[in-house]
Amino acid sequence: MVDLQKLPEGYEFHHVGYATGSIERERQFFEYMGYHQEGELFVDPVQGISGCFLVGPGPRVELLENLPGSVTLTPWIDAGIKMYHFAYLVEDIDSAINWARAKRAKMIVEPVPAVAFGLCRISFVMFPNRMMLEFIEIRNKVNI
Repeated sequence: MVDLQKLPEGYEFHHVGYATGSIERERQFFEYMGYHQEGELFVDPVQGISGCFLVGPGPRVELLENLPGSVTLTPWIDAGIKMYHFAYLVEDIDSAINWARAKRAKMIVEPVPAVAFGLCRISFVMFPNRMMLEFIEIRNKVNI
C-alpha cells in the first residue's frame, strides 16, 4: 500500500493557479461560470507575470499571464496545460519546503517576495507525479 500522508497541520488551501495567454479572455469565460474578480489586477516583475484572483462557486482561481518578454508560463501554455498548481498558505515556508523535499519534491522556484500577497514569500515545488504546489508564507500576513 502506498503511504499517502496528508498535508501537515495548518496548511490552508488558497487557490488553483491557471496559466493563460489572455487574462481578459479567460476572465470572461469564468464569468459565465459565476466567478467574479477579487481585488485588483497585479503585476509581479520578479516572477514575470501579471494576474488576478477570481472567486465564485468553486475554488478561488488565480489567472496568470506572462508579462511582455517573459516566458515564465510559456511551458504550461505551450503544453496546453491551464490549471497547473495548487497553492497553500503556510506559517513557515522553510518547513513546508522541507516537508515537500521529504516527499521527493523538487524546488522549482526558491522563496521570493510576491506582489500578489503583500510581498509575503512564495515558493513552488514539483512532486514526482508532476503535481506542483505553491507555498505562501503568512508569517507577516496583512491581507491575503
